[in-house]
Amino acid sequence: MKALKIIGVILLILLALFLIIPLFLASEVSVSEKVNIKAKPVTVFNQVRTLTNWNNWSPFHAADTAMELSYAGEEKGVGAKMSWLSKTMGDGSLEIKECVPYKLIKSDLYFQPDQGMAIDNWEFEEQGDEVAVTWTTTMLDLDYPLGRYMGAMAGIMMKPFMQSGLNKLKEYAEALPAPPEIETIEVTALPSLSVLDSTTVDQIGVMLERSYGKIMGFMNAKKIPMAGIPYAVYYNWDPDGMIKIRAAIPVQEQVNGKNEVEYFELPAGKVLFVKHFGGYDTSKSHEAIEEFMQDFNITCDDYIWEVYVTDPATEPDESKWETDIYYPIK
Repeated sequence: MKALKIIGVILLILLALFLIIPLFLASEVSVSEKVNIKAKPVTVFNQVRTLTNWNNWSPFHAADTAMELSYAGEEKGVGAKMSWLSKTMGDGSLEIKECVPYKLIKSDLYFQPDQGMAIDNWEFEEQGDEVAVTWTTTMLDLDYPLGRYMGAMAGIMMKPFMQSGLNKLKEYAEALPAPPEIETIEVTALPSLSVLDSTTVDQIGVMLERSYGKIMGFMNAKKIPMAGIPYAVYYNWDPDGMIKIRAAIPVQEQVNGKNEVEYFELPAGKVLFVKHFGGYDTSKSHEAIEEFMQDFNITCDDYIWEVYVTDPATEPDESKWETDIYYPIK
């Protein structure tokens, strides 16, 4: 009987300790890991804000390859939502609530059923040719007493997973091609002689060659010297229809044209500028500029122009061809 009383007292003490200790444990716990990635911030930022990209590096996806994933809302950024069903990792959802290009992504995490919520926070800091990426998960309103015990153990349980994910993200992002460098610059007005025409996408090269030939023929006849590199102004883009294009060659000052060859002055102003290297398919660089405009709420005029810096006749290596792309900002 005495032994039973002792055991009872011990159990009461243990129970008391079990209930008292979590009173001093935090109801909110943050776990954070960091990695430096040799890539541009936009590259890594896009891997995190586009939730379908998490399949490339997420430690939770890797831990349960049978996880059932579904997506809703926006394709990326604020309003994008991912939900999962997992026998090993539990069920839950994540929804992006805040995006600051290319610096911060903040999301709400919900664990089902009724297992609480957390804040998922990503910070991106450019450091030379690298970006420091910090991944922080903050568990909120931890239940007393079990939730607080789980919070106290969160670092031990979550840090290896988070570090594994960051290392995989580093490996994946560093293998991706570098995005084009987008700058905001000022350009001066550019006097030019030009030919305005329309064509289908597959005949752009033929049309430009024909138009430049007409301009050069006029300039040679009038002994007008070139004052810069030929360029083309695109007023619309319709892959299935007609595209309105102005072929132009810079001249030193305003001169009168004749027939199809007319004077044109490219306006001065602020532009988004990209150097594209490779063949004349510049679509990837245009996509990067358009995404940049969307990210920073920049509105441009309804035309753009390309300057064909490299002459293919003197440079056979297509990878070295340079095309400068300009988007005039309103």
